[in-house]
Amino acid sequence: MDKKILILSVAGLSLEISAGREEYSFDYSPCHLKFLEDHESFDHSNSSPDRLYLELEDTPISPQSELTRLQCQNEIWELWRDKRENFVFTQPKQEPQRWVFIEPEFERGKIVGDFNAHQGSFEFPLQYLDIVIYSNWLAKYSDLILHASGFALQGEGYCFLGDSGVGKSTLVRDLAKHEDLTVLGEDQIVLRKIDQKFMVFGTPWHETAKMCSPMGVPLKKVFFLNRQAALPLTSLSGDEAVVRILQTAFYPIYRPEVIGGIIARLGELSGKAGFFELAYERGTDVLSEILNA
Repeated sequence: MDKKILILSVAGLSLEISAGREEYSFDYSPCHLKFLEDHESFDHSNSSPDRLYLELEDTPISPQSELTRLQCQNEIWELWRDKRENFVFTQPKQEPQRWVFIEPEFERGKIVGDFNAHQGSFEFPLQYLDIVIYSNWLAKYSDLILHASGFALQGEGYCFLGDSGVGKSTLVRDLAKHEDLTVLGEDQIVLRKIDQKFMVFGTPWHETAKMCSPMGVPLKKVFFLNRQAALPLTSLSGDEAVVRILQTAFYPIYRPEVIGGIIARLGELSGKAGFFELAYERGTDVLSEILNA
């Protein structure tokens, strides 16, 4: 019987999920649709380290006994290690509960759950866990996910960072009316260093499909939104920008072994991009202000 295969590609990292039965039905968000690859045309012969292969293991037996160390826990998900030091991601309240075992090098793993009890139809196998998996996978390369919105224009990327409620989504939604502009995302953007260039990529972790794109472009400028700023636009130093990025970015702070590399990578940003504090007011020609900063 043919396998059911789903391939999700984000920021140059391709995650392939293989299920043993074709009749499995995977439901995913409209935003994810843009990031799915056609497995018929996908080059499976390439053994690139930027691929993670996960096999779906359908079993009524819980693997809970294999877990040995809790590494991180919050209201939504948990990260464990097993006896072989594999990463084990799970969401206890999810039905059916699934455990995602991933080898330390992020090349292979498995998704374990009692899927047959749900007639083989269930939500996207990594629902609410894929962003956590990608955050840990990116950390292998000292890259990270920014809590940011952003757009691409004329082959260059612009990002807007800040706490929830400062206007990141509002800003890119207002800018989306410009025909030559592509919104990369309204809440999460991936920052990577590839071939000596700092690149920003869109992600699927958003509410509106038209507000995200799988595109990746070189980073040009970073803006920190602050409604209480004394001036509409203020230039920031690279050191101050790194501190602000670390305060809001989504990276595995619970894994001390990767933090040094992430901080060092962000330190390399100085001189590679412009950093500014922006007090955005709706109705103004903010795009010209952004491009001319």
